[in-house]
Amino acid sequence: MLHGGSGSWTHWSRNVMGLCSDYRLLLPDMPGFGESDPLTLTADLDPLASALLSGIEALIGMQRFMLVGFSFGGLVAARVARLAGPRVGRLVLVGASGFGLPTSLRLPMRAWRHLPVQQQAAAHRHNLEVLMLAGEVGAEAVRLQAENATRARLSSRPWSNRPILRETLPQLQVPLGAIWGGADAVLQDDLDQRISLLRRSDPACLIEVIEGAGHWVAFEQPGSFEAALRAMLVAS
Repeated sequence: MLHGGSGSWTHWSRNVMGLCSDYRLLLPDMPGFGESDPLTLTADLDPLASALLSGIEALIGMQRFMLVGFSFGGLVAARVARLAGPRVGRLVLVGASGFGLPTSLRLPMRAWRHLPVQQQAAAHRHNLEVLMLAGEVGAEAVRLQAENATRARLSSRPWSNRPILRETLPQLQVPLGAIWGGADAVLQDDLDQRISLLRRSDPACLIEVIEGAGHWVAFEQPGSFEAALRAMLVAS
């Protein structure tokens, strides 16, 4: 399960207990995020995807596995799936970026690093309200956002704004699934176009839209998200 940009494994923190009874979960901090080592990227994301696949293989060998990617983690997961080939049982994209369509990059996010420490929490709360969550933004979400953003050393925005996922999908031969929050600010009225692009690659792509949830759907509606994800994984 690959987290989103400026994130860490804690993007899935509300889902671990609900899923670990039935699945072995691998929740890495991707290189350049959280507690992982940094990674220098130049022309493409393949060094990041290769590093993640090497880590997966170190833990489970050449076993078959499934991939779940949130936001920026979705396009990275697609690149991992391209490298791993038939070993991937299903790729589930959660609010994935990289379609080459209007994105959150155009939303009025607030810079925070230049602010006094006592003002940074307000900026993080604003960014969560604008991009990540549809409902009330609580203290837990602000804390996780602040911790993750502070530790992020790789900017995902340039990659998320490019059609990397869109260009990778035709190269995949893996069953697809996609989950969105119905109030995801990233969609900007182009959900049908995103679904169409996915179904060009997999006509049987499983789709779930969870009403009342924003971009960070796994955090905001964990029960509904886990039910949707389980259904997709069982279908693999």
